[in-house]
Amino acid sequence: MKRFRAGCLTGAVAVIGAVLLIGQLPVTSREGVGEIVKEHRLPLWEKAARFLVRDAEFRRMAEEAAGGEADPERRVVRLLEWTRAQVRLQPEGLPFIDDHISHIVLRHYGNAGQMAEVFTALTTYTGNEGRWEWSKPPGRGVGLVLAFVRSSRGWWVFDVANGIWFERPDGGIAVIEDFQDMARLTMRGRAPDSRDGRPYRDFYSNLEAVWRVSFSRAYEQMPWHRLRAILGLAPAS
Repeated sequence: MKRFRAGCLTGAVAVIGAVLLIGQLPVTSREGVGEIVKEHRLPLWEKAARFLVRDAEFRRMAEEAAGGEADPERRVVRLLEWTRAQVRLQPEGLPFIDDHISHIVLRHYGNAGQMAEVFTALTTYTGNEGRWEWSKPPGRGVGLVLAFVRSSRGWWVFDVANGIWFERPDGGIAVIEDFQDMARLTMRGRAPDSRDGRPYRDFYSNLEAVWRVSFSRAYEQMPWHRLRAILGLAPAS
C-alpha cells in the first residue's frame, strides 16, 4: 500500500511538473491594426487562461443580451437590437482592428462585418448557429454584409448594420427560401434606397450562393468546439 501511495504521489508530481513545463511554452497571438499585424508573445498558460475567461465573459454577455427571452424569433431580434446599441459603425479616422469578437463589443465600434460577427456569435451562444458573408451582386462596389441564423424552418437573413430583416405574410422571419418570392415579404427596419449604385433588394437575389460561403468564428471561441477542431473532429461547416 505504501509503495502504491508513493507511486501515485510520484505520478501526480510528474503530471503537475509536465503541465507546468508545457504551460511555459511560448506561443503567439495576433492583432491586426489597420494594415499592420502585431504579433504578441506569451506563455501557453496565459493564452489558455485568456481563452477560457473570454468564453465565460461572452457566454454571460449573450445571456444578458437575450434577456431571458425563450421564443427564438423574439430572442434573435432582441440580440440584433442589442448588437446595434452596443456596436456602432466604425467612425471616420479610427483604425480597423481585427482581434477577438468580445473586444469589438468592448470598443463599441466596428465595420459591418464585425457587427455581423458579434450578432452571429450571440445567436450561436444562445442556441441558434449564426454565420455571415458579403453579398456582392455582379458589378463594382463593396457589397452588403448579410447574417444568416439557423432556425427550425431554415436560415433567417439579417442586415445587421442597417437593422433590417424581412417577414413573411404570417409575420414569421423570412428564411432563405422565402426570398424566391420577395414581393410577398415585408421589410422591417429602414434600408437605403440603393447601395453602390444598385437597388437595395438586389443584394438578396442570390442568397443560397452567399450562404454557402458564409462563415463564423463563434464556435472557435468555445473550449469544447476548439478542442474538437484541434483533434480534427469538428464537422465541416
